[in-house]
Amino acid sequence: MTTSPGAAQSKRVSVVLPVYNTGGCLRELYQRLKTTLESAGYDFELLMVEDGGRDNAWEILNELAARDTRIKAMQLSRNFGQHPAIAAAFENVTGDIVILMDADLQDRPEDIPLLLAKLSKDIHIVFSIKQGSQESFSTRLTSRLYHYVFSKLTRTTVPRDIGTFRAFSREFLDAVMAYPERNILFGPLMFHVGFQAETVTVAHDERKNGKSGYSFSKRLKLALDSILSYTDLPHRLLLNAGMVILAASTLYGLALIVKYLVTREPLPPGLTLLALLLTFSIGIMMFSFGIIGTYVFRVYQEVLSRPRYIIARSINIKPTADLGKRPRRGGQDGV
Repeated sequence: MTTSPGAAQSKRVSVVLPVYNTGGCLRELYQRLKTTLESAGYDFELLMVEDGGRDNAWEILNELAARDTRIKAMQLSRNFGQHPAIAAAFENVTGDIVILMDADLQDRPEDIPLLLAKLSKDIHIVFSIKQGSQESFSTRLTSRLYHYVFSKLTRTTVPRDIGTFRAFSREFLDAVMAYPERNILFGPLMFHVGFQAETVTVAHDERKNGKSGYSFSKRLKLALDSILSYTDLPHRLLLNAGMVILAASTLYGLALIVKYLVTREPLPPGLTLLALLLTFSIGIMMFSFGIIGTYVFRVYQEVLSRPRYIIARSINIKPTADLGKRPRRGGQDGV
């Protein structure tokens, strides 16, 4: 059951756009969003969060927001990253339906009605599947590998070639923002919270301006953060490895003792073997301490409750929380 066009258009739509070094395409992005949403009869707002980029994006947002008060722009005090920037927008949306998309025009504004048509009282989120992606082969490969591994580890179904572009209900957003952790990753979290979902296949255009801020190292960090945040794989691997090493060492020692008692052959000198086992054990211990330290550091960050982001300037928007206070739903101005 899908929502009728009239019912969908009676609801306010909030479009969330993290902006990072994409100033060159903001005017075209705004015009295409405006044309698409107005022609479809939607009441809407555009929440654009400038995440400490190095171009003139903030000046362009000032210009656009002065002409159209439906643009709500925020500039973070520095580059906090894509997910904190998204959190800044999520905490200030007023719409009944939220659209999340990239600001580089790889996601086409003209496809928004396709996503909104799939939302209903039963379907709370609609994901986009990228068709004809213009990303590099290495980017597509690492993305598919990441989603495949994440699906297997968390026992969730993550569609291949899933994109950032998605639409969801206010109820779904409230469920997502009920998670107060500092190191939040909205992609994995949106699968973690559940709810019935649908997918829509959309075209994925070439990037209009600049280049992606996600280098290989950043993608690797994202993958590691996802594994640490949403699975217990690391310490389970270490526990199992420790049990195997302990069992193997015990059996090997017993075998040597039995052989000595039966055949009276002298025990091996063992200096080389002892050095090898000692080195291997130290390596396992150091790796284990590293994993434990990673978890302890993440707990330490949560206990500190430092801001996810800090809004330096805003246009056409009144922050909904005081700077530095931990919010009720985890991520308002300064949080």
